[in-house]
Amino acid sequence: MTDDLGSDADYHMRLLVDRVPSMLAYWDHHLICRFANRAYEAWFGVDPDRLLGTSIRDLLGPELFAMNRPYMLKALAGERQVFERMVPGPGGIQRQSLAEYIPDRVDGEVRGFLVQVTDVSELKETQAALQRENQLRVQIEAHAAQLQALLAERTQMLDVLAHEVRQPLNNASAALQSAMGSLRASGDGFTSDRVLRAQGVLCDVLGSIDNTLAVACLLARPEPIQRDDVDIATLVAVAIADMPAEERGRIQIQRDTPTRTALMDMSLMRLALRNLLSNALKFSPPGSAVQLRIGDCDEPPALLIDVTDHGAGIPATLLPQLFTRGGHGSGAHGSGLGLGLGLGLYIVERVMSLHGGTAELLNTGPGGTTLRLVVTQADPGASR
Repeated sequence: MTDDLGSDADYHMRLLVDRVPSMLAYWDHHLICRFANRAYEAWFGVDPDRLLGTSIRDLLGPELFAMNRPYMLKALAGERQVFERMVPGPGGIQRQSLAEYIPDRVDGEVRGFLVQVTDVSELKETQAALQRENQLRVQIEAHAAQLQALLAERTQMLDVLAHEVRQPLNNASAALQSAMGSLRASGDGFTSDRVLRAQGVLCDVLGSIDNTLAVACLLARPEPIQRDDVDIATLVAVAIADMPAEERGRIQIQRDTPTRTALMDMSLMRLALRNLLSNALKFSPPGSAVQLRIGDCDEPPALLIDVTDHGAGIPATLLPQLFTRGGHGSGAHGSGLGLGLGLGLYIVERVMSLHGGTAELLNTGPGGTTLRLVVTQADPGASR
């Protein structure tokens, strides 16, 4: 290194043009090379010093020269040229390139043109990958739209099914209720008991239909639930009213909180509470009480709903699958709240999950079982 700034500039200029990966060259109006950087060695396998004084036809070969010649002629006519070309190299390598011919005009005369050729293979691969990804995204969105349409159609069919099947069963239940009243008034206890059992069967069938339809809707639910300020006493009343008439008197309500309303989806919470009460009534000893306790807590703010039976408790083998779909036991009367499970407690767990809360087993044993619903009240907009 010397103090000659001009020499330094020449040195750094040559260093710069030889280190860049793009091909840089100058071809005069006779298409003879006057300058070429070291990139020509990597691209074409030729010593750039030996290119000086040679024709561009000799470098490119007849086929590539013929394709590029129209751009050269336009550059020599003073028009800047930019185009893409696949450039073959040593060992059969193919480089997707972006070429630029820049006319060298002096005093209105074009003496030659500058060449810059850049390898854009990676860019092209990235663009192709993005295009494939975009096509895949479009396909996925179209598929999702088809699935959404199918889900909407299925929901509509389920609604029709619910109406077509449940309405006749409700009518039959009402007719049996009326017949049972008449039979009891006439003193025919034997027949009225049979009618009562038939009504119980209808109630079980309606409950199974409701649970099956509820699972189909819950599993397909794409959006968060809408929580409203619901009167707790109304929730309790409608859930108890869903129980068979002769069983409602067994449910004892205990209020341990002055709170009157809570944020929830009324229809879903009714479904969850109805399943807890139904299980507690069904799997407790006949005539035994079922306790429904309403409480609350502050950290985090939540409504607590406890349902306690006086059954034999849940067998340890059922505890791991208590809230799973299809978990079941012997179903023997009085064998505990956890037995006879199908969809009921699975629906309870799903409803609470959608509320951002939990369904919990507080205790179980020979003295009975208590299940708790924790309906969180903080940040209702985050419910899923």
